[in-house]
Amino acid sequence: MTHKYFKSLQILRALAFLSIFFFHVTVLDDTFSRWSITVFLMLSGFLNALHGYEKDIKADVRSSWEYATRKIKKLYPLHLVMLVVALGLYMYSFRAELMQNFKFRIVTESLKILSNILLVSDWGPKSGWWYNVFSEYNIVTWYLSLSLLLFILTPLILGIMHRLYDNKRSNNFWSRPLIVSIAIYLVTIVINLTLVKELGPSGAFLYTYESPISRIGDYLIALQLGYIYLHSQQEKDIKENSKLAATAVVLSILLSCALIYLGTSVLSENSKWVVSTGFYFTIPTAILIYYLAKTEDKISKRLDSGKAIKAVTEKVLYLGTISQYAFLIHVSVINLVHGVYSKVGDVNIWVWSVVAFGITISSACLVQEKK
Repeated sequence: MTHKYFKSLQILRALAFLSIFFFHVTVLDDTFSRWSITVFLMLSGFLNALHGYEKDIKADVRSSWEYATRKIKKLYPLHLVMLVVALGLYMYSFRAELMQNFKFRIVTESLKILSNILLVSDWGPKSGWWYNVFSEYNIVTWYLSLSLLLFILTPLILGIMHRLYDNKRSNNFWSRPLIVSIAIYLVTIVINLTLVKELGPSGAFLYTYESPISRIGDYLIALQLGYIYLHSQQEKDIKENSKLAATAVVLSILLSCALIYLGTSVLSENSKWVVSTGFYFTIPTAILIYYLAKTEDKISKRLDSGKAIKAVTEKVLYLGTISQYAFLIHVSVINLVHGVYSKVGDVNIWVWSVVAFGITISSACLVQEKK
């Protein structure tokens, strides 16, 4: 059975959002945020392949644009609202600097606003003068900008996958996408190492962490995973090994935890750049997403096995549902709450976190209700 909705993946999405939120309020190390971005990207690619591979999606310019805008349109109004909020906070916080070089800043800020409105802020250079234009007021907007580009490319990529895979014998349907995934992973490593060598760890950070140059690798690999999962569900002669799937889930979680531990407690500052690259969490995240999907039926039964468990599950699932809205909202709320709180007295990190989280989730719930 091929599912359209996965409780296990929705819970994973919720946990990824929580990791990002508590990183931005400085409760968690940045390694948790790096893991979350990999999860978001790979969930997106996996589900887009699963739900789109067998559809007749044309790869011409118009069809690709329509596909991308359809994917992004429900988030775009909220993006514009949060852009106005973040821009207001930015102008208030840096009003003195803006006025010192007003003529120059009015040009660069206008171009930056335009790049944010058009969602191309993640498409340009991440250093030098150009970073005045290709950067964000609401810092999480880069992910939406990256997603738009990936969605535009998705019909083309799916078309290439059809040409590569559709003539493959059914019992070996997984071999070509697996080889392609390994090749993508190795190319991503080479790209990241080259960027770090040429620009240095700090200079390469925004390229290896945010830029499509690095991050497209996770998305492309996830598309291959979606294809493999889709065809594994369709091949009735393939026996499912539930013990193998459960073991893979456990091992991928343990490996992810080990990588998080390395990033938070072991790696030196000179080596920690690797955590932010587009390959550090790729392998355990790929395994986790694929085998969570494979064990969805058993996980769903366990999540519905008791009233208490079901009640908690429903709340976490709802958080996963609204996480895309909360993601766009949370940084501006965190900054605003901190700004107001700091004028009242010393900022207690837990009070700050709880208040900001409450406002973020309440706002995301309101947005969800209006959809």
